[in-house]
Amino acid sequence: MRKIPLLYLLLFTYISAAAQRDTLSPSMPFFEQKMPEYQHWLEAKGFDKVLKTERVRLKLDRNHQTDSTEIELFLLFTANNPDTAMAQWTRLKKDFDTDADSLEAILFRTFIHKMEMPETQGNIQIYVRDTMGNYVRNYHIFIWSEDGKVKSQKVGKSRFKSFEISIPYKIATTGKGKASKVPAAKRRSPDMVFNLVLQQVQNTLINHPRYREELDDRRPKIESDSTRTANTFKFTVADMGKEVLTDQERSIWEPWVGINTIAMERLTFSFEYNPAADGGYSLKCVIDGKFGSGVFKPRTSGYMNMEPDFDDFFEKYKNDFRLRLLNMLQQQP
Repeated sequence: MRKIPLLYLLLFTYISAAAQRDTLSPSMPFFEQKMPEYQHWLEAKGFDKVLKTERVRLKLDRNHQTDSTEIELFLLFTANNPDTAMAQWTRLKKDFDTDADSLEAILFRTFIHKMEMPETQGNIQIYVRDTMGNYVRNYHIFIWSEDGKVKSQKVGKSRFKSFEISIPYKIATTGKGKASKVPAAKRRSPDMVFNLVLQQVQNTLINHPRYREELDDRRPKIESDSTRTANTFKFTVADMGKEVLTDQERSIWEPWVGINTIAMERLTFSFEYNPAADGGYSLKCVIDGKFGSGVFKPRTSGYMNMEPDFDDFFEKYKNDFRLRLLNMLQQQP
């Protein structure tokens, strides 16, 4: 008997398997009806604080051609800021993941179970929409099944933290609900705002009491490579400790031998000033956080990114810094 070459046998098996993928087009009304049920499940698990359902559709390939043998479940992060969304995802995984299970796996298994379809015919995509309702590019999570295992890919993990604050134009009043006849102050210029930012950094970072106590061997400073243009300002504060990574402590014996193992921190702040139509202004800020060994001061290239290992600390620091800065700018005359 003539033998069939192994290559042809494998090819035949692959084609046969592919041919068994049934079209899912007729079942689309059923899949859409299942969406509220999936949302209820997210709420029951407590995942709805971070995720929510958006839609389900037939798969679109890279050429934007419809593949009727696979459906895609779109989920959205509840946060509109990609940094916040990714930080919330990281915290949710830390709370849920075990050696036996993962957040991605239970999201996918529940999706397949509720849609009553083979695991090879579905995928989950999780996106961020900004405050205008647009998808944030290059930030998403993709979950699918391959060789009987749930796999995932996260795109857009940024080592930066960013935020934007708006300071409205203040209208002075002379009495109850009466507009003042006193000429209103002019809009604060970029230079004035940047000087206030520097003052805030000097008071709350560089002159923090910890550098006269447990970290009296550190000398925080603004490095000499600061750059300022008409509407932008960038500077780096170096030789800090416990600014972002607040959980670190020195051992009792360290001062006696003259060493300090608390990580050295280096933060680069980039600000962009934009005037607003109402006479106020907005301020965009991007923070790049790095850390190095506390024993020896590393070279600039020797610092490591705070992402992703210290994302929780970095996210909290960004939010706290934003709030302090906002309060300061709002209180200034």
